[in-house]
Amino acid sequence: MGSVSVQFFAVSAPAPSRSQVLFPVVAVGILVVAGFAALLVSSRSYAWSRPAAEEPYNLVVGGFRSGHVWLAKEAPAPLVGASNPYDFATYRRYLGPPWELIDLSYYRGHLYAYFGVTPAVVLFWPWRAVTGAWLHQAYAVLFFCVLGYCVSVGLAVAAWRRHFPGIGPRAGAAVALLLGSVTTLPVFLVRPGLYEVSIGCAYALTMVSLAALWNACHRGRGGALWLAFASLAYGLAVGARPTLLFGASILFIPAAASLWSSAAGRGPAPWFRQLLAALIPISAVGAGLAAYNFSRFGDPFQFGHDYQLSGNNVYGTSSFGLRFFWDNFQLYFLEPLRWHGGFPFVWEPATPPLAAGHLPVEFFFGTLVNLPILLAAALLPLAWMGRRAGSGDRRSLIGSSAAVLLLFLASAVPICFYAGATSRYLLDFIPALALLASLGVMGLERTLGGAREAGPAPAPPAAGSPLAPVLRLAAYCVLAYSVAVAWLLALALGGFYRGAERGIAALNSGRIEDGAAICDRVCRINPDFRGQAELLIGTALLGQGRAGDGIAYLGAATRDQPGLAAAHFNLGRAYLEQGRFRESAASFGRAAALDPLDGEAEADLGFALFKEGRTPEAIEHERAALRIDPALARARTNLQAFESLERSAGRP
Repeated sequence: MGSVSVQFFAVSAPAPSRSQVLFPVVAVGILVVAGFAALLVSSRSYAWSRPAAEEPYNLVVGGFRSGHVWLAKEAPAPLVGASNPYDFATYRRYLGPPWELIDLSYYRGHLYAYFGVTPAVVLFWPWRAVTGAWLHQAYAVLFFCVLGYCVSVGLAVAAWRRHFPGIGPRAGAAVALLLGSVTTLPVFLVRPGLYEVSIGCAYALTMVSLAALWNACHRGRGGALWLAFASLAYGLAVGARPTLLFGASILFIPAAASLWSSAAGRGPAPWFRQLLAALIPISAVGAGLAAYNFSRFGDPFQFGHDYQLSGNNVYGTSSFGLRFFWDNFQLYFLEPLRWHGGFPFVWEPATPPLAAGHLPVEFFFGTLVNLPILLAAALLPLAWMGRRAGSGDRRSLIGSSAAVLLLFLASAVPICFYAGATSRYLLDFIPALALLASLGVMGLERTLGGAREAGPAPAPPAAGSPLAPVLRLAAYCVLAYSVAVAWLLALALGGFYRGAERGIAALNSGRIEDGAAICDRVCRINPDFRGQAELLIGTALLGQGRAGDGIAYLGAATRDQPGLAAAHFNLGRAYLEQGRFRESAASFGRAAALDPLDGEAEADLGFALFKEGRTPEAIEHERAALRIDPALARARTNLQAFESLERSAGRP
């Protein structure tokens, strides 16, 4: 809980007034929030595609208003009647329009929101009650992110004024810029969807809890009430993001410190009152969450994860494991970005080989190597040094640092055991690391003599070193680089989404050349999109009857992205229409091997084999298609026709 200074020289001017201190914070904060809003408004269209009333958290509210805990949305009848509704082949047809069940949970005939209920209780339901309107989830994401950002900046400014009063007003600008950038908020706001609602809510409430904990430790009166409020806020954060549970240990630091002080003979301490203040509110929230989960799934500890209708085939697999830890640690902290010559110059790293069972990786980047200002957290000992060494303020600073460090570790370590990885999870733990980095940089600034200490204290030992200006300039450059990378990444991700959507729209409207040109520009931002772009262009060409050009693009897609099952499938369709049955069967076979749950690929493979005269093999593939999807009409029709021909030929 600190701040950053980017001053180059120590000053001897009078102490700045309160307004002088706060003006840079407010000015830069307004610019940062404006940047947040611009990213949100220009975000990908899927975030705005549905009416607000049909979004999951509003459906939760609709269910509550109707007197039940499931969503105000009916589950598809075939899913309700399925023998195993969690089989990917059974439910995946309902993930997209018009059902839009992706990432919801299904249990005994009803649909539920997989993520915690807190956003519905603290924002969506009150908004509906007060305004009579439904709140769009994208605006909820912006609200939570701005709230968390403002609270974190206020917390850092409070720590700055208490522990580093000699650092000049420009430190406020650095604090506001750092906490609005390297916390990964810009990248997070590019995709304001369902996941981001719960993660953003947890981020905001975690910052509120930290601020309340600060007040509990530094305000003489009402400390227990502030601690109780911190406990309540953190309990609600866990209700939005259960993986944050272990971070609740920070709530018990005041009681532990008081108990230690009492045991050391420093007099009576209110440790028991602090313990109750930390324990009771979060326990009450936990009891409420347990009751809510039990009413939904018959299990107080089940948040819906085991019943999730995921976009990946995860049924029967392990979602957590030690084997995922090192892979995720590298993805979140160590993987360098890819740079290129065109604006915005940067894209995510190439995905390295991952452990068996790891889910597909979404947009990610290593924070320590790409946002190097975060490494300033290693300078914490410098923040603890100074003329007040040995005083209560020094112990307070150490305690604050310990609380934030504990929060970082308790949030980062569990997520590294998860089978998936994506940049949105960074908001669980990077804000705490950013606060620690602020303290480290301020400690460096004070050590280099960039602060006016009141009183006759001597200058820090490093203040007169000829390296001091160089080190201060280096710190400034690292901060500027980190901030630039954070916003360039957001612009790259947003530009990719918007460009891809424009390209797809052009292709769908028949403007093939325009769509191809747009896709080419998009591939300069994201080179991994090349195979997908060729698939889209090739498919559009086939739709216009330009089979030769379409096959060329689809063939290129299978070479550039061999694991793209849809490219092999569409190429098989193109070959089939041209009567090139052997090539068609080969393409369908690769598509079926890449996606074993694609019944259509199996059915079309059977048809291509039949055209080659390999009827017994064709029959087996049609049967395989029906095992995957019993409702696949053309597989059933083909099977009946092929079996009839075999019987008429005298073959059993």
